[in-house]
Formats: sequence, C-alpha cells, structure tokens
Amino acid sequence: MRALDPAVRLGAYHHDSWTGEQGAPREIDAMAQTLDGWIWLGTTSGLVRFDGVRFEAFQPADGHRLLGKGITALAPHPNGDLWIGYTFGGLSVLREGRLHHLSPVAGNPVGATFSIAFERDGSAWVAATSGLFHVRDGVLTRMGAAQNYPTARAEYVYRDHYDRLWASDGAVLYLLDRHSGRFTPLFPVQHSPLILGSPDGRVWIVDAGRVRLLPEPPGGWRPAPAKALAGSSFQTLFDRDGNFWKGNCPVGLCRAYPASWQAHEGHFPDRVGDERLDQAWQMSSLNVHSMMEDREGNIWVGTVAGLERFRHNKLIRLPFPADAERLGLAHDGGGTIWAATQSPGDIARLWRVDDGAMRLVSTDQKAYVVTAAGDGTVLVGGNRRIERRRGDQVLESIPLPPVLPGQNKRNYVILVAQDRDSVWVGIGGRGLYRWHGGNWLPPEAHPQLKGLLFATADARGRTWFGLRNNRVVVREGEAWREYGERDGIALDGVRFIDARGEVLISGDNGMAVLRDGRFRPVVPEQADMLSNVSGIALTANGDRWLNTSRGLLRVRAADWSASMRDAAVPLRASLWNDVEGYPGSAETVVRMPSAFTASDGKVWLAGTDGAAWFDPARLRANALAPPVEIQAIHAGGQRYRPGEIAAFAPGTERLQIDYTALSYTMPERVSFRYRLVGLDQGWQEVGARRVAYYTNLGPGSYHFEVEAVNEDGVASGVVATPAFEIRPRFVQTRAFAALCVALAALAVYLLVRLRLAQVRRQLQARMEERFNERERIARTLHDTFLQSLQGLILRLQALALRLEPGSEAREQLDSALDLADKVVLEGRDQVMDLRIAADAPPLAQALADTAARLKEGSAVRVALRTEGSCVQLPCALHEEVVHIAREAIANAVRHARAELIEIDLACHGGRMVLAVRDDGVGLDPMVQMHGRPGHWGLTGMRERAARIGARLVIRNRPARGAEVVLTLQADAATSQRAVARATAGVV
Repeated sequence: MRALDPAVRLGAYHHDSWTGEQGAPREIDAMAQTLDGWIWLGTTSGLVRFDGVRFEAFQPADGHRLLGKGITALAPHPNGDLWIGYTFGGLSVLREGRLHHLSPVAGNPVGATFSIAFERDGSAWVAATSGLFHVRDGVLTRMGAAQNYPTARAEYVYRDHYDRLWASDGAVLYLLDRHSGRFTPLFPVQHSPLILGSPDGRVWIVDAGRVRLLPEPPGGWRPAPAKALAGSSFQTLFDRDGNFWKGNCPVGLCRAYPASWQAHEGHFPDRVGDERLDQAWQMSSLNVHSMMEDREGNIWVGTVAGLERFRHNKLIRLPFPADAERLGLAHDGGGTIWAATQSPGDIARLWRVDDGAMRLVSTDQKAYVVTAAGDGTVLVGGNRRIERRRGDQVLESIPLPPVLPGQNKRNYVILVAQDRDSVWVGIGGRGLYRWHGGNWLPPEAHPQLKGLLFATADARGRTWFGLRNNRVVVREGEAWREYGERDGIALDGVRFIDARGEVLISGDNGMAVLRDGRFRPVVPEQADMLSNVSGIALTANGDRWLNTSRGLLRVRAADWSASMRDAAVPLRASLWNDVEGYPGSAETVVRMPSAFTASDGKVWLAGTDGAAWFDPARLRANALAPPVEIQAIHAGGQRYRPGEIAAFAPGTERLQIDYTALSYTMPERVSFRYRLVGLDQGWQEVGARRVAYYTNLGPGSYHFEVEAVNEDGVASGVVATPAFEIRPRFVQTRAFAALCVALAALAVYLLVRLRLAQVRRQLQARMEERFNERERIARTLHDTFLQSLQGLILRLQALALRLEPGSEAREQLDSALDLADKVVLEGRDQVMDLRIAADAPPLAQALADTAARLKEGSAVRVALRTEGSCVQLPCALHEEVVHIAREAIANAVRHARAELIEIDLACHGGRMVLAVRDDGVGLDPMVQMHGRPGHWGLTGMRERAARIGARLVIRNRPARGAEVVLTLQADAATSQRAVARATAGVV
C-alpha cells in the first residue's frame, strides 16, 4: 500500500475531521494500530478504539481498570498486545481484551511514559520520567551505571530496522552496544528528541527545530520493510512515500515533499513545508498532539479537539476558482488539457493544464466552450470567433456570423462541433449555424435541427444530432435520416451521443443503444443509474467510465459486452461519488462531452463543482482484506461478548448483534452480508449497516456469520460466533408438545366414545321404533289381510267341492286355490320376517332354522357347514344377511329343482363368507343378470348387499347348479355406516 502521493497536492486528498459532535474524544496524545486492525486512541480521558465509523470507550473484559485516565504512550506489540503508558506513571498490557498491569503503582517504578520500543525477542524498552526500563517476562529492570546509562530519566527509546537501539534522556543521545550490553553516549541533543526512520532506510533525529541524519549502519542504508503495526505519541513522521509531516509548525500541519527535504543533504529544518493547513477552518484544531500512518497508508492526526484523517482520493481534483461553473473540458493531440469556465457577471475564461499544472490563458474574447475537433486540435467558442488551437498555437480563427437586426447581440456560444466538412456552432437565442466552404449557413438552411441539444461526428464522417422530444438526426453527406419515438427513443431530450463504436444516446430517462435500426434501452442493475450520461471515457483495457448525474460509473469490459449482447442482462457498474473525490455531479448544462481519455491514458471528467482526473494505470486498490469482528450480542437488555454466554434465557425472542470491519480508507464503502444459521436460509446483503436485528426467535441452536468486502472488492472471509442456544419455555419444549398431543388424543378419544354412545342410543331408539312398527304391521297383516284371505280361500274351496270333479270349471278353480295357498304362504313368510326379534339367535342357527322352514314339503336335502368363530352381528345387519340367505335358499327350493342345498358359513381374519350352493338346473344368463320378469328377489339381494357394504356374487357352478356368495368384511360388519344403512332399509 502507498501513502499520500507527493505528486498530488494536499488539498486534492480526502480530508475527514471527527470532533465531539461525531463522538470523537478530545486531546488525543497517542495513537496505535494493533495486529487485529483496531485503531486505539490514548487521550486525557481514557482509552478509546475506533473502527472508522464509531468511537468506543474501552471497557476491559475482566473488570480491571486502567491505571489512570491520562494516556501518553501506546505501542502495538507484534504478538497483538497493546502496551499502555500513563501521564502519571504505570505500565499496562492489554491482551485479548484483558488488562495486565506490569507496573501497577503510578510512578513506582515507571513514571510518566514517553515511548515504548520492542526487541526481536518480544521484550520491551520503556522511556519514562523515572528512567529507562527493560521489560522481559513481566520483570522490569531499570538501566543505570552498570549499563552506562547514568541518568534517572528517559525521553525517547527507538529500535530501528538495523536492530540498533537508541535512547535519550533529553540531553544526550545513546546507542546500545549489543555485545557488551552497555550504552554509548554519542552527542548532545535538545529537549524532547524524536528518532524517525524514512522509507529509504535512513534514520533521523528531530530536536531543537531541526532534523539530522544519524550515523550510517555497517553495510550501508537499505529501505525499511513494510510495517503491519503503527503507533505514535509525537507530532512528526515520514510516511511510506517519503513525505515529511510535522504538526505545530508553528500551528496546524505541514507537509514537505521528498524532493524538498532531500535537497538539504542530511539535515533540514523540521518546519519545512511545501503545503500547510494553518487556518482554523481547515482542521478540528491547529494544536496537534499526535500523528500516525496506518497500514493502509492513511495519515491520522490527533488534535486537542478531535481526530483528522488524510487519504488518497481515487479522483484528483483541479483547483478551479470557487465561482467557476459550466465547466467544459477537451484535449488536443499534444497532451494539453483545455478548460472553459463561466462565472457570474458573464465572465468566461480559458484554461490549460500541462503536466498537472493549471494556468489561465490570456485571450481577448470570452471563452464559453471548448471541444476536441477530432484532428488533434481543440475548438474554442468565444463571443467573437471560433478558434482552432493546439498547444501555444492558434491555427485558425473563424469570426462568428454577423448579428442581424432583431437578433441577440450577446453572441453566447453554447455548442461547437466539427464533422468531415463543416463546423457547427450553436449561439444562444440565434440558433444553429454551419461553417461550410468558408461561409456561414443560417439556421434556416437546416430546419430539421431545430431544438438541438448535442452534436458529434463518428469515424465514418456522419454527424449525429441529438434534439428535444426524443429525436436523433443523422447527416451523411447531404442525406438526412431522422429517428424518433417510433424507433424506440424514449429519453425526452437527447442530451448526449457517443458514436465511436455502438451508437449510444442518453437523456433524463436513461441510455439507449442503436441495434438493427432501432434504439433499445440499456437496462442498469440499479434504477436511474444511467440518468443523464454526459460523457464516456474508454480506457485501454476496454473499461468504460460514464459520467452521470449520480457520479462516475465504472463498467468493466466484460460487463459491457454481456449487456450489449443480450438486452435482458442488466448493466453492472460501480459508482464513484464524493467519497472517491467526485466533484459534484456530471456537468449537463454544457453541451460538450464531459468525460474523455487523454492521449496519456488519463481519464478526465467535468462536474458541477470542478474537474477531476485519474490514471487507470495507477489506480490504488486497497488489497488488505478488512478484518471483521463481532463485537456484542444484546439480549434481554444485557450486552454479551461473543462466546461469553452459551445459552440465553427461556423466552428470548429478540437479538441485536453488533459487528464491524476494520478498514479505514473508505469505511463507508465497506459492505456486509450476514446470516443467523439456524434461522436464515441464505445471506442477507445489508450494505454498510453494522448491526443485525432479529425478532420472534424461537428456541434452538444458532450461530451468527458475517462477511465484509472493502471498497475494492476484497473480501474478509466469513467470521462466526460460537454456537449459542435459546432455551425454550416449558410450553416450547417437546415434553409440553407431547403432553398436548396426549391430551388432544385423550380428548378426541373421549369425544369419539361419547359420540359412539350417542349414535348407539340413537340407533337403538330408531331400531326399537322400527321393530315396533314392523310388529304392528305384522299383526295387522295377520289379523286382517291373511285372515280375510284365508276365509276367502275356504269359501272358494266350498264352492269347488260343489262342482263336478274333472270339469273345466273345477280345474280352473283348483288352480286358483293353489295360487291362493302360495300367496298365503308368502304372506306368512313376510309376516315372519317382520317379527324377527331384537335378540336374534346366532347366524348359523338362524340359517338352519330358515332352511328347515323353506324345505318343508319338498324332498330337497340341506347341509350346513361352519368354519371359524363368527361374531354376533348387529341386529340390522343380522337381519339383512339372513334375508339374503333366505332368498337364495327359497330360489333353490322353488326354482332349481335341486336335490341338495349346501350352506357354508366361514369366518376367518375379520372376514365372513356365506355361500349357498345347489345342484339344480342353474340360472339362465339373462335371469342371472336381470332377474325373472316380474320378480325382484335377485335385485333385492343385490340391494341389501350393497346397503350393508358387502360383496355379492351370483353365478352358475362349473358342473351343475348355482351358487350365491356373500362376503362381508369385519370393519364393514361393525361400522356405524353399515348399521345405519341397514337400519335405514328396515320398513
């Protein structure tokens, strides 16, 4: 890393001040940066650490206290410790957040501390008002006569990179002889001496207002190695680029360039300064107490009122007058940069910049605009003429067109552009003129260009004109073509055109590119990122730098190509704004390109607050990964260090996690992402925010991860907290959940039992009601219909006996009486069905009884076989099964002409199978499918089986006869639905 480039003036660097308003401490007497990246500030009110954004008063982790509020010396040890010296004496070491007091009593033995130096073996030297001490393994040894250090005071101690140890008591400079262990006095010095090393390897002593070179070591001078640590308790330093910085010279801050102090050949006054900040408005205070260069190359200055930082800006600004505005820039082929500025009072000046030096150009006209002509010259538009310039020469002078009566007499040139054969000049209030063939053509000669905002020429000699109302006009020779809204332009006014490669246009509403005769919008990753592009600089590596209303956009070559190939790919870009030194926003009032790449490769741009440049070949990238630290976890109103607590109290729902990254060049550009493992599914991109909030957390195990990326894209790597747990409340435990499940199951079980009992009672009530109704119907049928029918049969039999046997009438009446007997028999069967008792016999018994009744009066034999143990069916199901069996047996007896009927009842594995088989004539296929015409026995059997959820098969046997098989599953046999269906079918 480099410090502050001596080729750039101090005013061009980024300067930040922190005072009490921003939380900064006062009277910063010492500064240090430790190995972990923290910057520490020793003040008169205690120890403070700073991450570039927030100041934090140090609180020891172990509850120990500092030995005093006033701190005069801070020294970072290579092992990561921080050594602390106090105003009133004492010595402490801060190690991993805990204080260790090496000299716990103020002034005994260590008095007020001036400086601390470390040996290669880790031991330390301490210069204090009570003497010079060597500290090894916690033991302090005061130097005295035995070491040839006779005085009881030491004002400075320093070990250079040649391993030489220097010490001074404020009167004499001593050098330690490593072989004898004794100090050698060298020469007298004045009060408060200071020893410094310059980056070229030389070692200097500062005292009595002078800087002197110390003796050269054996083997000669060699450059000092880069340092990872930094610390200072004094007001003078050499930075890594060789600049010499001095505070209080006599006030404020001075900087001397290397060439200035090196010209003095081994000694120079300490107040030498090429630049000074010595005005009260330039710093928080002009009273400097300490100074330090951090490992990124930034310069820090501690004052009475606060803290200052000087860092390199990516953009180097030019010091134009404060009232300069409407800045236009251009470059010629000779390396000169030209600028035109306007100031209140119609003051218009021409400037030129050669080798970084800016000077005003003397001219007899007001220079309003300047632009590159494309042939290595620039065109300057003034109130009298158009001048063509290169370097110190005016190559051509074109008088402005004469002012006609009634026209604006100001001759305010607002636009100049050159193409293959003409110079186009826009004059405010008069219109666009064309210088062609030694003559001016008035605006009336090209009316299609009314409302012109911008003009440029491409490599083919075509001229592109941007106009108001979404219009672009192209001139090729004397042929003209116009593009408009029908061709995809939707920018409002076309303020800028770049026709060097792809034809790009820009306006208030973004940017568009010409593709296949139409303009398509260039879609950026962020909305409005491409608003009012007024200049594009193309560098040697193919990157594009777009000057926009938001700042300078860098588009890498690969990202540009990807977006140009595919319109659906958003254009990726990174933004430079005031943090990088951008001067305001892009200059859009001036109708000239506001950005370009000069012949030396530098990129120049014009902004509303001035001009700036940078060299792409020397861009300073911060290659240091930002160290990330998770500082604290807040829960329940308490603050915990990571790892301090492994489990949070039950019911903890909110966490606040503080984290930071120790990157000091552009801390505002450091971006973070984090996640809470155990909750977040992915990373949360949070920008520069340095605190994470979580709410509505549940019990569980978590750990927090965070990663930072600095301003140049260098990532820190993931840093994580130790795992921690949020303990559950009892109501959040598995035991409580299991208890709830058990209680819920019990409740469901009880509700089911209750409901079953209710259904059972309802079914019993309904069944009793239906049984009562069936018995009533049976009694009615028996007492009325059947009795009447029987009486009628008896009378008919009496009549039949009176007729002559064998007569036709007698035979017909006997046939009718036989039919009536069958009707009576069937009626009695139905009455019997209606009167089945609720306490029905077992199914096998019921089947045997039914078969016995049905075969009476016939020669058919019946065989009943049972297998397994059949449960007693609910009454309604029992009745349906018996009815199906009765119908099957009755059909076999009456119609099959069978000799044997087999009834098989088997109950296995929760399934009941009832089969009725005969050896009769079998069933006609049509009867098997549809039943006998006018008979409903088979249909009724199928309906009853369906009602109880059983499967019924009616088929012919392979050899002879037919079989009826009824299959009923146990769950169907006992289910409420089956019972309900069966009951519903009871008449």
